[in-house]
Amino acid sequence: MNRVSHFINIFLLQPALARWASLTVNPKEFNLRATLTSGQAFRWTFLDQLEEWNGVVNGKLWRLKQTNPDQPVLYYRSDLTSDCSGDPEELTDYFRLSIRLPDLIHTWRSADCQFANRLSTITGQRSVVSLVEAHGIRLLRQEPVETLFAFITSANNNVPRISRLLNALCEALGEPVCSGGIKHWAFPKLHTLAQSGLEEKLRKMGFGYRSRYIPAAARWLLDNGGEAELFKLRSATTEEAREFLLNIPGIGNKVADCICLCALDNVNLVPVDVHMLRAAKERGIGAALRNGTLSTKAYREVSLALSELWGEWAGWAQVIDFATRIRSNSSPRCVHFLIHLTVHSL
Repeated sequence: MNRVSHFINIFLLQPALARWASLTVNPKEFNLRATLTSGQAFRWTFLDQLEEWNGVVNGKLWRLKQTNPDQPVLYYRSDLTSDCSGDPEELTDYFRLSIRLPDLIHTWRSADCQFANRLSTITGQRSVVSLVEAHGIRLLRQEPVETLFAFITSANNNVPRISRLLNALCEALGEPVCSGGIKHWAFPKLHTLAQSGLEEKLRKMGFGYRSRYIPAAARWLLDNGGEAELFKLRSATTEEAREFLLNIPGIGNKVADCICLCALDNVNLVPVDVHMLRAAKERGIGAALRNGTLSTKAYREVSLALSELWGEWAGWAQVIDFATRIRSNSSPRCVHFLIHLTVHSL
């Protein structure tokens, strides 16, 4: 089993408070733990000793923490300019901090009594998120390349295993990035993922049948505009984005919709899996399964019905509803990684 290794200078165990700054968003509408464990992103890692999360956004390693749900989210400023004012643009964009979540939740509760009831009764379930946390789950705006390969990896998989596989891939093929003594890895470039012989390496890592899709998808993308073309899809229609993605090896309806929602700004789109099928049936939206699968027509009907119910930001509502349905079978932090401490002479 692959583990992401973090190398931490011993002095970082008690970091100076001056190194940390608060995001200005109200903590009631941003729960860090619930957001990062809601099945949107898979490479944020929690460091138990430091009680912080770290992950790579736009090629930079970010260290974040939130000691309690009623406390603001903090970010580590070592790589930021000392005169930085306001929230960092990268985090504002990534967490969509300009959008007021309470207003959206009010809209969803008013339009859908099932959604309202679910947010009122989470505490009685063995859910990954609590009632307070669910009200603070934010829809992420992620980088298209990593999101695409993350959701190819996610097919028929669970969140802890997806995280382990992706972190193993990045540690093996990505460039290292550091912040204040913490070491992580950027997501590999397309040309690296397209290299010959990668399929066999991925099989040894445990990617299974997905091993053939990752290099094949990378080669297809390089032949069809690469990363720049994916970013252009943010300005395309949903159907145009879907059509492009469905040509890529390893991508079907659900994976395409997850990429559209999480990276391509199709925020009204509702990806449909077994959890959303259950949500649809609770609302009287039926869909016939054939041999345990949905036809494309039935899939689109369910997705469209939920999208029309929840409105402009339906994809965000789906993320919250989905998170309340994930059962917690272990620690509430879901995935833990071993930390290696390196003592440096002063």
